[in-house]
Amino acid sequence: MLLAMDLQMQLEDEGCLVIGPAPNVARALEAISEQKPDAATLDINLNGETSAAIAAALNDLSVPFILTSGYNDFPADPAFQGKPLVKKPISMADLVGNLTRILD
Repeated sequence: MLLAMDLQMQLEDEGCLVIGPAPNVARALEAISEQKPDAATLDINLNGETSAAIAAALNDLSVPFILTSGYNDFPADPAFQGKPLVKKPISMADLVGNLTRILD
């Protein structure tokens, strides 16, 4: 959670309005149902849970998103397919560049 909060502060410094971070799948789904984001960053492994349900919900809402992961394997779940992947440790330039690309 500390890494997510650090990422939040860095994104806010870049001019983003951050809705999260969400500590688990249930809270993330609640957050996007309360306020549809323009875009999202989504850790594949969210506190021991797969974030596939969040990815599916974002896809249903046509919200572009970026995946982050410390793992080398890309998940097989169709909700993740075709999405940009930013490897951990996260480079802010890489993350912001990908966010800019998916928002254009």
